[in-house]
Formats: sequence, C-alpha cells, structure tokens
Amino acid sequence: MNKLNYIKYKQNGFSRIGFTLIISFIILIISFFAYQLFFIPTPVLNGVEEFKVLPVSKTITLKGQHIKSIDISIIQGSKKTDLLNDIPETAEKVYVLQIKPKDLALSDGAASVVIRAKAGMFKKLTQDINIIIDTVPPSLEVLKTPEIINQGGAGFAVLRAKNADSVFLKLEDKTFPAFRATAVTKTESGSFPESGAVDYYVFFPVPFGVKESAVFHAVAKDIAGNQNVQSLHIPIKTAAYKWSSINIDDAFINTVASSLLNETSISDHEAAFKKVNEELRAKALEKLAAIAKETDSKILWKGAFLQLKNSKVMAIYGEKRTYLYKGKTISHSVHLGYDLASNAHSPVEAANSGIVRFAGDLSIYGNTVIIDHGMGLMSLYGHLSVINISEGQKVSKGDIIGKTGSTGLAGGDHLHFGILIHGYEISPLFWWDPHWIKVNVLDYLAG
Repeated sequence: MNKLNYIKYKQNGFSRIGFTLIISFIILIISFFAYQLFFIPTPVLNGVEEFKVLPVSKTITLKGQHIKSIDISIIQGSKKTDLLNDIPETAEKVYVLQIKPKDLALSDGAASVVIRAKAGMFKKLTQDINIIIDTVPPSLEVLKTPEIINQGGAGFAVLRAKNADSVFLKLEDKTFPAFRATAVTKTESGSFPESGAVDYYVFFPVPFGVKESAVFHAVAKDIAGNQNVQSLHIPIKTAAYKWSSINIDDAFINTVASSLLNETSISDHEAAFKKVNEELRAKALEKLAAIAKETDSKILWKGAFLQLKNSKVMAIYGEKRTYLYKGKTISHSVHLGYDLASNAHSPVEAANSGIVRFAGDLSIYGNTVIIDHGMGLMSLYGHLSVINISEGQKVSKGDIIGKTGSTGLAGGDHLHFGILIHGYEISPLFWWDPHWIKVNVLDYLAG
C-alpha cells in the first residue's frame, strides 16, 4: 500500500470510528430519554387529602413512592412556609408532619398547600390544594347532668355547643352521640343562648363493670378536628350483684347448643357449650352494637315502660353466672337483662312507642325484637316463640309484638327483656319507674 492509499485508509477508518461513536452516543441519549420517559414510574404521594383542613394541631402521615425529591409548602397571601424538603434515598418513604399553624405564624382562613415531587426528568407530581386553617375550638357548656348515676343504669344530660359538627359523651373508649334538641333550653339565669348556640340531648349508659372512679367527658368537635372537652363530675354508685351457679347436662346441651351451632350431633358437650356461651354471645353483642347505630334523632317514647303482664321475675340484671358441667366449672356469663316468666306463649307488648329495628333470630337471644325509642334508647325482647311485627314498622306502647318462648340459649319459656343505650344493655328497673323517669329525664326536657 502506497503512502497516499494508507492515508486514505486511515482517514476512512477514523471516519467509521467517529461515525460509530456518534451513533453510539445518539443511541445512548435516546436510551437515556426512553428510560426516563418509559421506565421510571410516576411519583406517588398518599395522604395529601389530610391537608384540606388544619386545626390548632394536626399530625399528617404521607406515604411516598418513587420520589427522588420532594418539596411541600403552605402559601397564605404573600407568605410561603416550607413544611418539607427532602431527597429520599429509598423507593418508599413515610413522612410524619406535625403541623401547628399558630407556631408557623399562619392565620385562620384560606391558604394553599403546594406539593412538588420528582422521579426523573419527565415524571413529576404537582398539586396545589386549597385548604382552610381553623384553630378555634367550638364552645361547649354542660347545662344539666344527673346528681348521681347507678352502675348498670343510665344518665341523661343537656349540653350546649356552638360551631360544633359533632357533640358526644365519652367514657374511656366508648362514645355516646348527642342529638340536637327540638326545643331550646334556657340558661340557669333564665336567658336564652347566644346566637348560633345549639342545645343537645344525650342518653348515656353506665355499663356493667364500670368502675366507681370512671369519668364521663362531654366533647364538642368541629370538622377541622378542634375539640372542647368538659368533665362531668357525677358520682357513680356501685352495685352488689348476685352470684348464681347453674348446673347443665348433656340433655340441655343437646337441646340448646345443637340448634344454635346448627349441628345434629355433638361429640364434645363441654366445648359446644363454651362456644355457644362465649363465642356466640360475643357475636350477639357485636350485633347489638351495630343495630344501635340506626336510631332516630328524636325521642319517640312517652312515660314509664311496660313490664310483661302477670309476670314473675326469674333473673335480674347483673347476675353473675357460673356454669357447672359434671361438677366442673366450664364457663361464665353476666345476665344483662330481666327474665320474666308468665304462662307459656304469653303475648308480649311493646314496652313503649318506637320503630322496630330488628325482628329475627339473634343467636343466644333466639327470636328477638328490638325497638328503637330514639336517641340511642332501645328495648330488647328475647327468646320469643312468635314474632308478629317486621323491621321498620312503627309500634305504639302496648302493641302485641310476639309471644314468649324458649328460643336461643333458654332453659324454659320466658321473656328476656333488656334496655339498651347505644348498644349497651342496662338495667330495665329504672325504666319501669315513672318517678325515676320524671326526675332524671322529663324534668330536664321541661327546661
């Protein structure tokens, strides 16, 4: 090869190498942009809806995915306040933001939250959320409460709140909703409430086993989450409950447990009874709690409640029962109603006016009717042989709703009568007493 041809060869070689390098670079650029465009996932941030309303203090938990950088700020007027700036090192990250508007020098009113997150050159998350800052809790006044309440009994209170979206009483983990009063109650001085204030009525149970030291709290809460809490200084009078031992045998278990467990043959009688008395009982109580949520916002009843006619009390509220099988203790329960016995298949009257919320089989209670008397107050009729009414039906005091029987966990024909407040069974004894009702409810309604 002569020198000229050699030079041309080298030039062509460099040209091919240069062309190859250019093509490779172009492919690399295309691959990079393709990767950015098609393979990098869009950033995700869950929980941002919690920003919409900010109270005096709020904890917001955000769950981020595929985020390479994120910035969150609040803008109010010309003021910008940073809440979060982060470059996460992991594909998933949880952010917990404790936001206190006053500490951030933010004012009550409108503002916006601006969220900017990136996952690459093209994948971005942009959100501008209009929010309301509200740091003022609703006002709350406790107007009337009982002077004393009985363990296993009930109370009735009158509350007054302004700018509240929900008003309720709370006992430990239990919540009892209050309802708007149909009439305005005057203050102790005789004046009417300030404009915008609303009176509320609330029935509340003192469930079996509540301690003497327990404290009820009235709570008014707004949509932002601000709340006003007032303690109710009401002494709780404890009760001494009766203990009883009940001997059960194979015949009883075969008769009662087989139908409740839907089995024709029982091999382990002890286990079968324990399942009925403990597991099915617990499920029945859960059902009562669910039924209790469907209650009318008005008082539907009037006067003292009726007791089963010509009946004898066979068991009372709060009786602690121990079950013995072949001389051995196998289970326990607490009887949370009154057992009333008359003639077999005696007609059962509605104890007071209301709306039927349940009519059917309720496990250990057997054929059962539950009547809603409004504001969380209900009456329960268990072990019926016949049910004469249907769910949703309105009944008046004294209407025949069924007949006594021995369905469910019952050893003989009788009526299990219970009073419930927000799903908790309390003693019916007080509701049969017109004087107790007058002093503890009607006088409060009179203002």
